Amino acid sequence: MKNSLCLVLLAVTAFWLAACGPAPKKPDARHEAAEFFLKIGEGRFQDAYESATFAFQAQTTFKNFQATAKDLGLSVGTVSCNWTKEERLDRDIKLTGEVMSNKGTAIPVFVTLIQERGAWRVFSLRVPGEDGNKEEDRFSLVGKGSSFTHDVNMEVPAPRVLEGLVLESLLLFNDAIQKCSFRDFYAKVSLTWQNQLTEGQLKRAFQPFIDTKVNLDGIRKLTPNFSTPPAINSDGMLVLVGYYDTKPSHTYFTLRFSYELPRWKLSGLEIQLRD
Repeated sequence: MKNSLCLVLLAVTAFWLAACGPAPKKPDARHEAAEFFLKIGEGRFQDAYESATFAFQAQTTFKNFQATAKDLGLSVGTVSCNWTKEERLDRDIKLTGEVMSNKGTAIPVFVTLIQERGAWRVFSLRVPGEDGNKEEDRFSLVGKGSSFTHDVNMEVPAPRVLEGLVLESLLLFNDAIQKCSFRDFYAKVSLTWQNQLTEGQLKRAFQPFIDTKVNLDGIRKLTPNFSTPPAINSDGMLVLVGYYDTKPSHTYFTLRFSYELPRWKLSGLEIQLRD
C-alpha cells in the first residue's frame, strides 16, 4: 500500500513539474534599456519616466525629462539599440552603445541600470559632453539649480541674469527683424513654444515690425526697467514685464521663459513701441 501511495505521489509531482516547466526567464538589462528608449521614441514619455528608478525620477521632473529627451533627439522614433559594451559594477550594469532613430541618426548613450521592484530599471542616463569624451548627465537637476523641485518652485534668477535674458532675447528678435527671417530665432526658443507654432506663423505675427523696419539695437547700452517684480507663474513660466527707455518711443516687453536644461529659454514674446 505504501509503495502504491509513493508511486501515486511521484506521478503527481512529475505531472506538476512537467505542467509548470522551468520559470520564465526575466528580461535582462539590455532588453529593459532598449524598451526604455523605445517608449521615448514612440512618444510615451510618461511610461518611460515611470519605468525608471525612484532615484532617477527624484533627480528630474517629468517636464524636464521630456524636454531633455526631445532636445537630445531621443524622441525621433527609436528603431533599435546597439550595445557595444557591458560592465557589471557590484549590483549595477552599465551599458555603452548607440540609440538608432528612424532617420538614421545614432545617439551615443551610457546607461546604468539597477534591480528595483523586481526588474532592471534605468538609474542614470548620460551622453558624451561637448568635448566628445566626458560623460554628461543632461537629465539630473542636481547641481544645476533647484534640485529635486518642480519648475514652479524654482527660484527667480538674480537681477543681472534677468537683465541678460531680456537683452539676449530682444537682440535675437531684432536680428530676425533685420534679416527678415526667423529661422535662427525659432531654433533658439524653447521646445514648448516650438510645439505651439511654426516658424512661418512666428514671422507672420511680427511682419509689421519687418515692414516698418523697426530696429531695437539701441537697447544694448540701456538697462531694462521691470514694471512688475519678475516671478514664476503657476505654469512654471518665468515672466518678465518691463520696458527700455528708448527714443523716440519706449520699448515695452512681456517675455515668458520655460526652464529646459541647462537654462531658461524664451517661450513667449509680446512687444510694443509707444510713449
